[in-house]
Amino acid sequence: IKDHRRKQGRRYLLEHILLFSIFAILSGADSYRKIAAYIEANYVILDESFGLNWKGVPAYTTVRTVIQGTTSAEIEEQFRRYSDSLAGSDTEKRFIAFDGKVLRGSFDHFRDQKALQMLSAFLTDSRIILAHEEIAEKTNEIPTAQELIVELGLSGCVFTFDAINCQEKTLKAAKRTGNDVIVQVKENQKTLFNDCQRTAKTMSPNDVYQEPWTKARNRIESRRVEIFTNMIISDQDKWHLVEAIVKVERKKRVFDTKAKCWKWSNETSFYIATTVFSAQVLCQAIRNHWGIENSNHHVRDVTMGEDKSRVRTNPHILAKLRSFAINILRANNVENASLTLFKNCININNVLNYTGVM
Repeated sequence: IKDHRRKQGRRYLLEHILLFSIFAILSGADSYRKIAAYIEANYVILDESFGLNWKGVPAYTTVRTVIQGTTSAEIEEQFRRYSDSLAGSDTEKRFIAFDGKVLRGSFDHFRDQKALQMLSAFLTDSRIILAHEEIAEKTNEIPTAQELIVELGLSGCVFTFDAINCQEKTLKAAKRTGNDVIVQVKENQKTLFNDCQRTAKTMSPNDVYQEPWTKARNRIESRRVEIFTNMIISDQDKWHLVEAIVKVERKKRVFDTKAKCWKWSNETSFYIATTVFSAQVLCQAIRNHWGIENSNHHVRDVTMGEDKSRVRTNPHILAKLRSFAINILRANNVENASLTLFKNCININNVLNYTGVM
């Protein structure tokens, strides 16, 4: 990553500031002030490990200037290389979830700047973030996802999307690059949604999978998945890439603590797929798609304070440094991110000994 500062007066190397910022985020820092405080508190160990020989620790304004002065495209290029090395190569079919997220605190009314949106590609089995793409103000997630499919340069993968990306062009972009798509169908595609309902009512499924009941906290749920390859599709020209329709029935019991009783709810969803898997594999793929909410978005907002962050100048740079930190946690099989960040704050050696750091 190129250092765009003038050579005169550079007291601190760019690579040290970026690296120590990731260490600080791995220890619970959520602002430039806390990153600078982390460097100051752990300077002795950092100096021994990296041979810094600094005359003094950087102020938070210096940390802010260095981070905000880096180029988003250069950070993203190195992030994708690093993430690819953490993810490793897998001979099995890889499922990659796409989902957008708003950095809610990044708006700036004074500059007439809306909150930044970022689209992420998330490897569902290892929970590694593969890439991001900023969503421009005058566009939306749909064309950005189509561009990211091409930019990833992957083949033999299955991309999973929510209903906003149920688009003909998205399916074509995936197929052109040698990949497949599983995408939810809702009433944003009314004709196709009605076709899915008619297919499920009139056709016999090719494969059925009944998921065992699972219990988590105050909720018990199960899914039944049906696969239809004999499909009723009105617009064959538009949806000629669709190979299967997937029906997912979700039954759920939630314990109402006020009423002291269990409440039942049933939900039916439809998906289209450009390839055919067993009902069990598709059930797991659809369920894993929402792991991007729990393992990525929830960690960013609740544990790392991303939504509360009021960084308004180049907020995507700090967001990508958080992604470095999350990927390191996942590569080291961390389940409880909040507790781990607290332990890392107590002992810097936890971070230095991580796979992906040393």
